[in-house]
Amino acid sequence: MDQESLKRFTQSIDNFRTAEDLDQIVDIFQTILSVSNIDPDSGINIYHQLINLTSGINWCKEFQTKINEKLKEVDETLKPEYNSQNIVIVGAGPGGLVSALECAVMGAKVHVIEKRNYLSRNNILHIWPFTVHYLTSVGAKIFYPKFAVGGMDHIGTKQIQRLLVKICLILGVRFHFGCTFTELYADGNKEILTRCDPPISPTPCTLLIGGDGVSSTVAKRYDFHRSSLSSSLCIGITFNFQNNHTPEELALREFAVAQIYNQSMFKEIQDLYNICLENLVYYQGETHYFVMTIKKNSLSDRSVFKEMKTNIPELLDLSNINEDKLLSVARDTAKFCGIPDSCEFMTFQDKPDVQLFDFSERIQSDEAIKLVEITRDEQKQLIKEESGTEQGAIGVNHQQQKEQKMASFSKEEGEFSKVIVTLVGDALLEPFWPLGTGCNRAILSALDAAWIVQEIASKKPIDEILKIRQGCYIKMKNALAETFTSPEKVCLNPHTRYTTRRLEKDIN
Repeated sequence: MDQESLKRFTQSIDNFRTAEDLDQIVDIFQTILSVSNIDPDSGINIYHQLINLTSGINWCKEFQTKINEKLKEVDETLKPEYNSQNIVIVGAGPGGLVSALECAVMGAKVHVIEKRNYLSRNNILHIWPFTVHYLTSVGAKIFYPKFAVGGMDHIGTKQIQRLLVKICLILGVRFHFGCTFTELYADGNKEILTRCDPPISPTPCTLLIGGDGVSSTVAKRYDFHRSSLSSSLCIGITFNFQNNHTPEELALREFAVAQIYNQSMFKEIQDLYNICLENLVYYQGETHYFVMTIKKNSLSDRSVFKEMKTNIPELLDLSNINEDKLLSVARDTAKFCGIPDSCEFMTFQDKPDVQLFDFSERIQSDEAIKLVEITRDEQKQLIKEESGTEQGAIGVNHQQQKEQKMASFSKEEGEFSKVIVTLVGDALLEPFWPLGTGCNRAILSALDAAWIVQEIASKKPIDEILKIRQGCYIKMKNALAETFTSPEKVCLNPHTRYTTRRLEKDIN
């Protein structure tokens, strides 16, 4: 590398660490690869090549120490098996990104498909000690120095996505932003490939991980059985204000409190502003973030609803919400908590970032994993023709030829006609926000999903892999912060997270 290229490379490395906009992060990383002549498809080798080129950059040394510790956990004898796996992950939330990170460390080829091409969610996530230790172990503080400072137990959604995207890029993960996953299909050689809109280059898939949220395309496309958990009406509001980081703002106290534990506080806000709450959370990060459960009658009294309707989806539909009145509720709550009037609302998709939602009903998948049969394109076309043609309208010989061809497809499917599909994050289990479980369980499910790569590499029987993943899910969906008595012990192996005896009991 000549002097000019080296200067450009070093500057790009530093800019990459501090970049905040997704387009900027991706563009800078492409520059880094271009200047250093690194093949963007070389997977984990990208990390090794970059580390060799950045030996004099302090933050890169620190990052190397973190990742090398993780690499020590990888079974070297299984590397050829890892390298032969192609992992396709749908969704770039915390669950999808941690899955990508872990699979990449093992040496698998990883592609992440994300329909959005921006990081804009202002919400702040509560994190457990286990999650803090995990994110610290992969270098979170290198890219977000404020992470976990002073025992801070939360992080912004876009902050965690931003730092994980950066780590994944360095580890060789390929991203396809602005693409919507549609399906897997088998080509004429029975290789399973990925279809997206808009199309991406042919991408093989040996394991599909769906981390695409509550409305998961993966879960729907592959018929995961999902259940609805219902409770009495619970209406939540989230809102974000700009944080100008003035001394007055920095002095504000963060809290997460339920009405039953501080009745005087909740009575005061009701008396002052006619806002009747069941709980209230305030976190301070890049924004002033609030989330609260509010009584329906309180919203009615404040004229938030244009019309009182018995059907809850219709009641909370945007067309039935008086936006100015809703903003007024949010502003009064923020004022009660000490937010200065000089702090403006943050925006989300060019509107004030205030969202009203019903969390009375939560979706969870009964299945964490499935072995899915993938149909070949020509077979699908034949099925389509067959279903669209009346049996009596075609000749007997032609009909027999079709039946023979369909039978031949069944005989030829072999091992390449099926693929393991698993879910992570909200696609697997919609969180109950007052417990602050969302991001934490998403990361746990991501670690459990990545373990499948290890199991496949070890040639474990498919039935056993399915049982272990389902057993992990049973443990994960009941996990809380206090579940982990030694949160600093972070390892991919699920037996280090969930008591072995109990895990085996759940499996069997």
